[in-house]
Amino acid sequence: MRQSLESRNMTRVQPNHEYDDFQKVLAALWGSVASPVFHSLGLEKSNTQPTLWWCPTGPFTFLPIHAAGIYNAGEPQCVSDYVVSSYTPTFTTLLSNVPISDSFKMMVVIEPNTPGQSWLPYTIDELQRIESHVPEKDLIKFKSANVEEVFFHLPTTSIAHFACHGKQHPENPLESALMLHDGPLKVSQIMQQPTPNAQLAFLGACQTAMGDKDLPDEVIHLASTLLFAGFRGVIATMWSISDEDGPKVADAFYEYLYRKEPSAVAGTFQPDTREAA
Repeated sequence: MRQSLESRNMTRVQPNHEYDDFQKVLAALWGSVASPVFHSLGLEKSNTQPTLWWCPTGPFTFLPIHAAGIYNAGEPQCVSDYVVSSYTPTFTTLLSNVPISDSFKMMVVIEPNTPGQSWLPYTIDELQRIESHVPEKDLIKFKSANVEEVFFHLPTTSIAHFACHGKQHPENPLESALMLHDGPLKVSQIMQQPTPNAQLAFLGACQTAMGDKDLPDEVIHLASTLLFAGFRGVIATMWSISDEDGPKVADAFYEYLYRKEPSAVAGTFQPDTREAA
């Protein structure tokens, strides 16, 4: 595996020399966790997989249960053959309804050159990929945004997409932030602003769904705090991603989310964010 460009937490993704060990971890997760669960639920391989919400605790919060499987066998077995995986920090977050609004807006915030942070040139490509799928009338776009601008548009935003650096604050989760051009947009600020239309947040920053190793049972990562702030769903990363991979992920995701049914009336289509698992 070649070394990537700058990743979105100011580190470099190094070549993985422990690939065999990683496969062993995935196989152990399959045999000890995923396969027994599927057997108990009576799930089988399917082309129309149901969504399954994992609610891990303790050390399991650091493990990719969604990728569990045996990949080097004659007949590979993996979680994605059986279910579409998603995670929830608490069962309460599953009970909230997706807000319904006549006004659908998607706010996209990219930060290619945040002061004091490493350069993220591929965020520009990420915005272009999003523009190829999302109607212009539905977009609110910011390049090098300031906190006040983003804060102002949150109440009317249904989907918020951030391609930027992120900062987690394990001791005080409300101080966790997305790094914008003029400073951090803190979770505590987001929680102060009413977000009646908030359906989905897409965090294209590194380790936004990674908890604190010293407090594995505490739900303190940036993604979960945005759920508590009012967003119905959050897409985030458990580990580092390279900047050049951001556009690829966004392109595949929004291509799927914005696929239209043949009966959709022009100009009235809104994506179903419940399919963002």
